[in-house]
Amino acid sequence: MENNTQDTQKSFNTNWIYLGIIALLLVAGIYLFVTKNEVEKQKADTINELATVSTDKATVENQYNAALARLDEMKGQSIQMDSLLNDRNAEVEELKRKIKKILDNKNASESELKKANSMIAQLNNKMAEFQNTITALKQENITLTEEKKQLTTAQENLKEEKRKVEKTLETTIETASILHASDFKMEAINKKKNLLGKDKEVETGKAKKADFIKFSFDLDENRVSESGEKVIYICVYKPNGSIAGNNSKFKLSTGAEKGYTTSKTISYKQGEKVNDIATQWIPSEDFEKGNYKVEVYHMGYNIGSENVTLK
Repeated sequence: MENNTQDTQKSFNTNWIYLGIIALLLVAGIYLFVTKNEVEKQKADTINELATVSTDKATVENQYNAALARLDEMKGQSIQMDSLLNDRNAEVEELKRKIKKILDNKNASESELKKANSMIAQLNNKMAEFQNTITALKQENITLTEEKKQLTTAQENLKEEKRKVEKTLETTIETASILHASDFKMEAINKKKNLLGKDKEVETGKAKKADFIKFSFDLDENRVSESGEKVIYICVYKPNGSIAGNNSKFKLSTGAEKGYTTSKTISYKQGEKVNDIATQWIPSEDFEKGNYKVEVYHMGYNIGSENVTLK
């Protein structure tokens, strides 16, 4: 009886031991199962994270390359753009250096790639600012060019107006400097001897008695014409209309040339009148009947004339 009790108690203790072992094995199995699932989940998350980072890195690299291409395109657009890029070159190069450093890192984290992406955005913003600045400068250049063109046109107009005014003034002064002849006298002279045997000049109206033509005139005062030697050209017209002598020529105010019979050089003083300027013309042949005319010229302008008719 006592032995049965001991066997029963021994059997009971053994069962509890087995139950404990089973329980431990069950707990260990559950733990291993849970741990395995957690590891598998972490592994999947890691794979997903790596794939995401890789995808983001490729995107960032594409964005960076696009920014570089845009930067290269901006170079050479204009002298102003090149100058602006050169001035800001250090700032741009520093951003490029930081971005490239992250992209060159094969193990770059998501946060680093985000930082690189942010710097690429800054680079794009700076290029947009550059482009806006150059656009404004170009517009300003267009405005300045148009204003310069208008100023140049205005300047040319002013020069032309000045030239016209100077020409007009020059012409006015030149015209005002022309001397005027007055008190014109013209006579056909017969030269003969008086009772004392001295030469005597007698005015005649007959061609066969005329020995020469004598004429005289005054030069009126002129407050514009400067003092100095003034050359007066004298043209004597024969009855047939030809100019006597006509071997030498002077230039008219029109630019054409005209023959003259003789000339006189007068010493003129500004603002004063010159009286009794006299000269004469002796023909190389006998006088013909008809009208003889004398014209006086100064500076290419006709300043007086007179005529006499011989019968």
